[in-house]
Amino acid sequence: MHGGVSLLLQTVAAAVFLGIAAQVVADRFKLPAILPLLLFGVAAGPYGLGFVQPASLGEGLEVFIKLGVAVILFEGGLSLDPHQLRRVGAAVRNLLTVGVVVTWVGAAWLARAVVGMPWSTAALFGAIVTVTGPTVIVPLLRHMIAPRRVRTVLVSEGLIVDPIGAVLAYLVLQWIERADRPLEPLLTELLVLAVTGGVLGFVAGTVAKYSARSRLVGRDLRNLVILALLVGMFLLAEMQAAESGILAAVVMGLTMSAAKIPDLEPLRAFKEQLTVLFISLLFVLLAARLDLAAIAELGWRGIVVVFGLILVVRPIAVAVSVGPGQLDWRERLMLALTAPRGIVAAVVASLIAIQLRDAGIAGAEALEGLVYLVIVVAGVWATAMAVLLPRVLGWTSDPSRRLTVLVGANPLAEEFSGALEAEGRRVVVVDAVGAKLDALRRGDVQTVRGDARDSSTYEQAGVERDTSVVALTTNDELNLIVAELVRGEFGVEHPVVALQRPPEELGRLRRAWVDLLGGRGVDVPRWVRDLENGRAAAVTIPLDDDEARRVAAELIDPAEEEALFVCGWSGGTPSFALPLEGLDRLDRVTLLARTGPAREALEEALRLGGEEAEEAVAAEAPG
Repeated sequence: MHGGVSLLLQTVAAAVFLGIAAQVVADRFKLPAILPLLLFGVAAGPYGLGFVQPASLGEGLEVFIKLGVAVILFEGGLSLDPHQLRRVGAAVRNLLTVGVVVTWVGAAWLARAVVGMPWSTAALFGAIVTVTGPTVIVPLLRHMIAPRRVRTVLVSEGLIVDPIGAVLAYLVLQWIERADRPLEPLLTELLVLAVTGGVLGFVAGTVAKYSARSRLVGRDLRNLVILALLVGMFLLAEMQAAESGILAAVVMGLTMSAAKIPDLEPLRAFKEQLTVLFISLLFVLLAARLDLAAIAELGWRGIVVVFGLILVVRPIAVAVSVGPGQLDWRERLMLALTAPRGIVAAVVASLIAIQLRDAGIAGAEALEGLVYLVIVVAGVWATAMAVLLPRVLGWTSDPSRRLTVLVGANPLAEEFSGALEAEGRRVVVVDAVGAKLDALRRGDVQTVRGDARDSSTYEQAGVERDTSVVALTTNDELNLIVAELVRGEFGVEHPVVALQRPPEELGRLRRAWVDLLGGRGVDVPRWVRDLENGRAAAVTIPLDDDEARRVAAELIDPAEEEALFVCGWSGGTPSFALPLEGLDRLDRVTLLARTGPAREALEEALRLGGEEAEEAVAAEAPG
């Protein structure tokens, strides 16, 4: 194989492998992916081990970056719900307007005053660091204890500000590259850029919308057709007005997000995987080409700029954007000290640095190095604050992690709520029919009346990424719709569904994105009738001896139909699907048991488990 081709193949293959490996490490240790990606890229690049050589791609690197930015920002646009934007509140809207301007101006002033950047390059730096991004915010929230309002603001800001910051940076770049032209032609050219990107993005989004709805395109090809439309639209926009493709990608995603497209979940899953692949490949390549000497040359001045952003600019942006009437002082302090920069900042900085060098404009190395320094230090700072600050502020427990939302008001949900509340869990029951919720309200169970297919219902219920959601309606299709909705809109990783006729593959894929209640089909209508007639009740078995485990294992065997697995407990954490490791990992198990042999076996197991268990079963017995 020719030497140049061999080096190119080695570089791309190694970048893909290392990028995905970094994603796995980040997921395993709940870190922002950007940190291991940066570490792996620098270690493998020319300044490290040397087997990733971005220079071997030549001009192809810029092509990779542009297409990657288009896909990433298309995902950002597609993830946004314009109807939801009206509900996120004034805090987010102010952060996306006033906060962006304050960050832009403040960061630019710091770069100019401390590092000595020219005003033009400083303005570019300020525009780039206005972004935060979900790729760094979401991993932090997985282990951050904070009120729901804080988490909602951080996620909403991260999703929306990425395309805003990227487009702002490109507009500043166009102004810099055309600074020697008269004002009127410059404004005209920028207007053409904006109109071209907006119109072509809208047209491509509209065509993609009809492609997703039409039967002319096979279901298996729809995602690829939309990807082809994105790439084709990006090329056309760039041919008509240079740098308009980025704006077009954002508008295309927003256009599709605003449309009511059926079966959008497969497209979202596809673009999420594609985005992760692009992010992993690009960031390893960009980190490998990073000139560490340029960062070292910034010295203490670079550190001053970074901590000026963290401790001065961001707090000012939050202070002028979020008032005391919107969030209390502790919540505003958490927002003020949590603003890590993500993948979009790195990719946009690298692409702009390449274009600045091509245009012969000085300051590209300092700009890129300073952005990467912000990414690293702000990421480490935000990770530390996510652990330490909640403790300082007195947030020692996260209500969302002890919340279970049950969808479907029926006697089955009533038994579930009783068993969960007895273990200290907070329960909210959702249903569209108010009369069905009345019995639960009389039992002091919190309820939400709303359509199970509407995301606003789950917002009202307080659903977040760490919330347990269990769909218990008598409609299998509705239960699956609920699972897809809470996963797609709120990031709930393993929603639980009760299905009377589960697909065969769902029963086998125990690590799939959706969990099957009890690991098998559940005849919900029959259990509802038995509970209404007093022929069944919930009981919790302490698994503190072999006999209790044996009885519980026999009863929850798929061949048995006399007992239903409600949940297993390990400490205070419930598991609604049978654990792969079996009952050995559980402290106790909650079952629904019908009267008859199953009930007698349960009572025998409980007698073996001690007097406290006997009292529990007596209290929970029917009638």
